[in-house]
Amino acid sequence: MNRHYTLLVFIIIIFFGYSCSGKEDADLVIRGGQIITVDQDFSIQGAVAVKSGKVIYVGSDDEIQSYIGRNTKFIELQDAIVLPGLIDAHGHLTGYGKSLEYVDLVGTTSYQEIINLIEEKVETVEPGEWIRGRGWDQNDWTNKEFPEHQLLSAITPDNPVVLTRIDGHAILINQLAMDLAGITSATPEITGGKIHRDVSGNPTGVFVDNAEKLITQHIPRYSQAEIRKIITNGAEHLVTYGITGIHDAGIPISRISDYKYLIDNCEMPIRINAMLSDTSAVENDEFLKSHGVESYGNDFLRVKSIKLYADGALGSRGASLLEPYADDPGNVGLIVTDSLHMLEVAKAALRTSFQVCTHAIGDGGIRTVLNIYEAALAEFEEDDHRFRIEHSQIVNLADVSRYAELGVIPAMQPQHAISDMPWVEARIGAERSKGAYAWRSFIDAGLIIPCGSDVPVEVPDPLLGIYNAVTRQNEAGLPKGGWIPEQKMTIEEAIKGYTIWAVQAAFQEDILGSIEVGKYADFTILNKNILSIEPSEILDTNVLYTIIGGEIKYQAD
Repeated sequence: MNRHYTLLVFIIIIFFGYSCSGKEDADLVIRGGQIITVDQDFSIQGAVAVKSGKVIYVGSDDEIQSYIGRNTKFIELQDAIVLPGLIDAHGHLTGYGKSLEYVDLVGTTSYQEIINLIEEKVETVEPGEWIRGRGWDQNDWTNKEFPEHQLLSAITPDNPVVLTRIDGHAILINQLAMDLAGITSATPEITGGKIHRDVSGNPTGVFVDNAEKLITQHIPRYSQAEIRKIITNGAEHLVTYGITGIHDAGIPISRISDYKYLIDNCEMPIRINAMLSDTSAVENDEFLKSHGVESYGNDFLRVKSIKLYADGALGSRGASLLEPYADDPGNVGLIVTDSLHMLEVAKAALRTSFQVCTHAIGDGGIRTVLNIYEAALAEFEEDDHRFRIEHSQIVNLADVSRYAELGVIPAMQPQHAISDMPWVEARIGAERSKGAYAWRSFIDAGLIIPCGSDVPVEVPDPLLGIYNAVTRQNEAGLPKGGWIPEQKMTIEEAIKGYTIWAVQAAFQEDILGSIEVGKYADFTILNKNILSIEPSEILDTNVLYTIIGGEIKYQAD
């Protein structure tokens, strides 16, 4: 009898011992490697436990044992490392999904190579069907002049063709596309855009910035079902790169319902922080209030920002400069949006707790935006607006301190520096190039740099971006020592750019961006420790797992 009583007491003690510990059985435990937490101390731990999609413990391998239950699943790292889920802080998800269906022109080295690719495509389409391509860059060709349509038109008499430049700020079209759009030598120029013409005034087929609209409005629209498939396809590709979220830089209102539908039907694998595309309606407070989304579907969707465009791109000489282009005297680029409109949008955003994210690449465009932000902020007492300037590529170094004083975030893309470095100095000269992709100058001024790819402009590979950020070299290791090496990031800063700095730029640092108790279990697991290897080895590092909300969204073969 006493023996049974003693056994009962022992069982009760064990039961209450476990109950009073307050520890839950984890759904998932990851251990056996290094957990790069990216917390305030950038601490490195040995294991992490997940319950109901969130982190419930991060610490040592020994203490993780108490979180292991009968149904706990494991990932044994075997010396791999865990990072907070990598985030692309500036990309275009729908555009990326579409680009996967287009003729891929990235890396073409001549106009003739493009002609060859389009000739192959013509064999696969019906007469009258639009042919779309993306990725050409005349700066990569021996002849660096913009192409003209005649060669393209000769091989595509029965199909309209639109080929988008790598940066999205210029298109090349054939004669049939011009005919369908009613473009002739009498077509007037459009504000904020440029129609390239020959000596007789005839359009050559290249349309820059706002002039693209003359053509794109005539291209058949995708159906809702097609768009949703395109989005899903793009997102499923992104997770293979270790991406757990994207800042979608400019969406139409209809995209909000598309995202909600995909989230509700478990077809959206990554988190979306979306920026509303600019329209005249975004000046209206009620419009913003009615379309804002603080959080949807366990924080898979946030819509609390607006995307504006101040200027064009440097490669197509549409970026607005304070002084003319070195290789195009008299041309100072384009301001593509009315400054008064941008000011009214900024004011409406401040009244409604929206964020403004403005595309500005040239030093003239950047200064224009800083002036607009300063004017808007002068009317409001808002210390935590986190207004952004997307790209911030060619900054007058005197303006870096203005970013800091105004609390403006430079959202940048490390890969752009490497893609552009062969021709930047030809565009703007050696002196202005000192402010080209000035990461170190911004960081030393106390600013964060959320990092992205601008996909589909660049490959959406955050590891390539991290490599570019710390080396300022291309994949061949050139130039030796790095291009403008004084502007390099450290490896810790580059990791922050794709994690905690990215989420701070979206007001999400309380739930994402680091591996800490209470935050979502969004992880990117790599086969190499990028903190300790040689920078060149980052290029050979592979994503083993992409985990979002505790669920494995991608696992390497």
